[in-house]
Amino acid sequence: MSVDLNSRSFKIRAWAGSLIFLIGFALAIGGAMFLHTEQLTPIFIMNVAMDLCAMILGYILYICAVLDKQWNGANLDYFLMMIVTVFVGLYADEICWLTDGKPELRILCIASNTVFYCVTPIVVYLFWRYVLTFLNVEKDKSYKFDVAFRIGLGISILVRLLNIFFGYLFTVDANGVYHRSSTFTLAYIYSFAVTVLTLILVVVARKRFKRYQILALFIYTLVPVVVGIVSIFIYGISLLCPVYMTTLLLIYCILNVVQGQEKSVAENELHMAAAIQETMLPSTFPPYPDRHEFDIFASMSPAKEVGGDFYDFFLIDDDHLALVIADVSGKGVPAALYMMVTKAMIKSQTLVLGKEGSTSEILCNLNDQLCEKNTLNMFVTVWLGIVTISTGELIYSNAGHEYPIFKRGEEPFSVLKEKHSPPLGCMEGIKYKEFKTKLDPGDIIFLYTDGVAEATNRNNELFGLDRMLKSLNDDSRGERAAVDIDFDMRYSVDLFVKGAPQFDDLTMLTFKYYGGGPMNKEDSTYDELTVKADVINLDKVQGFIDERLEAADSSIKAQTQIGVAVEEIYVNICHYAYKDKDGKGDANIKMKINDGVAEIVFEDSGIKYDPLSNEEPDITLSAEEREIGGLGIFITKKTMDEVLYEYKDGRNVLTLRKKI
Repeated sequence: MSVDLNSRSFKIRAWAGSLIFLIGFALAIGGAMFLHTEQLTPIFIMNVAMDLCAMILGYILYICAVLDKQWNGANLDYFLMMIVTVFVGLYADEICWLTDGKPELRILCIASNTVFYCVTPIVVYLFWRYVLTFLNVEKDKSYKFDVAFRIGLGISILVRLLNIFFGYLFTVDANGVYHRSSTFTLAYIYSFAVTVLTLILVVVARKRFKRYQILALFIYTLVPVVVGIVSIFIYGISLLCPVYMTTLLLIYCILNVVQGQEKSVAENELHMAAAIQETMLPSTFPPYPDRHEFDIFASMSPAKEVGGDFYDFFLIDDDHLALVIADVSGKGVPAALYMMVTKAMIKSQTLVLGKEGSTSEILCNLNDQLCEKNTLNMFVTVWLGIVTISTGELIYSNAGHEYPIFKRGEEPFSVLKEKHSPPLGCMEGIKYKEFKTKLDPGDIIFLYTDGVAEATNRNNELFGLDRMLKSLNDDSRGERAAVDIDFDMRYSVDLFVKGAPQFDDLTMLTFKYYGGGPMNKEDSTYDELTVKADVINLDKVQGFIDERLEAADSSIKAQTQIGVAVEEIYVNICHYAYKDKDGKGDANIKMKINDGVAEIVFEDSGIKYDPLSNEEPDITLSAEEREIGGLGIFITKKTMDEVLYEYKDGRNVLTLRKKI
C-alpha cells in the first residue's frame, strides 16, 4: 500500500514531525548558546556535539520514512514514534551535559535526566510494537505479552518519576552535579526483559524473516544493550541515544529500503500479470463494427492489481453470439490465474458445443473439469448465454452468479430472478438448469458481478440493487448505447462511494439487441438536409453528419476524416458553384449507413464542375513551389474509400463512401 502524498494524514504527519524537530533544534542550539558551551570541558562538548549530529540524522530519517511510498500503516507509525522518542532523549541528554555542575540549574538538570531515563523503556516498548506490526501478529498469545509490557512500561515510568524524591537511580547535589546511585542498574530491568522477549519472538518467527532482516533486528537490540552495559562501568561518554538513532537508520536501510526494492519487483510482476489479464479480455469497442444487429460493451475494474472477475463475448458462428460474465472466489494472483484458466475453458467448450445451443451441457462439462485436482477449493460463479442473432432467441444458464437485469421494450429495467445452480468447481456431477427466452429489437441485458451491488461508501452502506435499477431507469439520460449504460452505472457507483476503498472487482457487460426490425441501425433510405450554400451553414451540415455517425458508433478516426472531407466539399460548393448567380443557391446533402459504410451525397444546381478531373497536386514540392488549389480534394480522395462524381439532370452530384 503506497502513501498518498496529497492526503490529509500525510500532510499532518509531515508538518507535525517537522515542527517538533525544528523546535527541538532551536531549543538545543539556543540552550547551547545560552548556557555557554565555551565553559564546558572537551568531553562535555563532544557529548553535546554527538547529540546535535544525531538529532539532525533523526530529522532526515523521519522525513525519508514519511516520504517512502512503499511504507504505510501502523508499522510506519511505530517507527516514527521511535525516532521522535530518541530525538527527545538526545535533547534531554544535551541539556543534562549543559546543566551539569551548575547549581542555579539544578532543577533543570534533574528534569532532563529524568526524561533521559524514561526514553529507553519507551523506545524498547515501541520496538516491540514495531516487530509485532512487521510480523502482523498482534493477536493470540502476543496480546497477553503486550498487555504485560504496557503495565511494565507504566511501572517503569513511575519508578523514574519517583526517583526525583527518593534518588535511588541518580541524584543531583546542591552544586548541581549529577551522581549515579548504587542501585541505578535497576533502571535496565524492564528494558532488558522486553528486549530479550522481542528477540525470542524474532527467533520463533524466523521463517517470516529473511536473514538480513533478522541480522538488522539483532543489531538494533544488541548494540544498545552492549553500550548500556559499557556505560555502567564507564562514565563520561553518553552514547546510548546516538547509537539508538544510528541503529534506527540501519533498520530503515535494511528492513525498508531493501524490502521496498523487493516490493517494487513484486509490484512490477503484478503489473505484468494485470497487463496479461487485460489482454485476455475483449477491449476493442465496438468489437464487430460490421454487425448492426446488436450493440455490446463491457468493462472491469479490479479491486487489486489483478482480479478474479472476467467477462467475455465471441461469435460462435455468423448467427450465434456467446455472452459470459463470471466471478472467481478470492482475490489477487491466485484468483487471476484461476480466472484465465476458466475463461479459456469456457470459450473452448462453447465454441465446440455452442452450435447445439446447450448452455447446460457446457457448464456441466466445465464443472467436472474444474473439480479435478481442485486442491485450493476455489470456485467460480458464471452466467453464460447464447443469442441466436437472426431470431433473438436466448438460451442461458446461471451457475451461482448474480441475477441478470433485463429491459423489455418500453418497460423499465428489472431483475430476472430464477433459481440458481451451484457455482462451478464445487462438486462433480451437477446438472445445470437451462432457460430460454426471446429478445425483441430494443431489448437490453445488463450483467454484473457482486462488486457493483456491494460497492460500499465510507458509512459502510451498500450501493445495492435498488440504486442500480435507479441508475439504469434514469429517464433523463434518454436513449443510450451500451457504452453509455456502462459509463452511467460506473459514474453512479463512484458518486455513491465518494472515494472509499474498493474491496471487490467491478465488472459489467451490457448487450443491446437491435435485430432486423425497424430499430436496426442499418438504414437503406437517405436522410436529407437542404441549406443555403453559405459557409455560415457549415456547422449545421457537420452536425447533420456527426449525429448520424455517432448513432452508428463510428470510429473517431473515420468520423474525423469524414468531417474534413465534408467541410472541403461543402465550402467548395459555397465558394464556386453559384458564381454566375451572385453566390445564391442551395446545397442538398443526403446520407445513409449500410453494412458499416457511410454514404454521403452532395448535390447542387450550380456550374457544372468535376473536381475529380483535376490533376493531382505534386505534394513533393514545397508550399511555395506548388500551385494553389487541388490539395483539399486530393486529401478527400485519399481518406475516403470511394469518391464519385456525375452530372445528372442539371445538377452536380458528388458521392463519398467511407467504412466507419
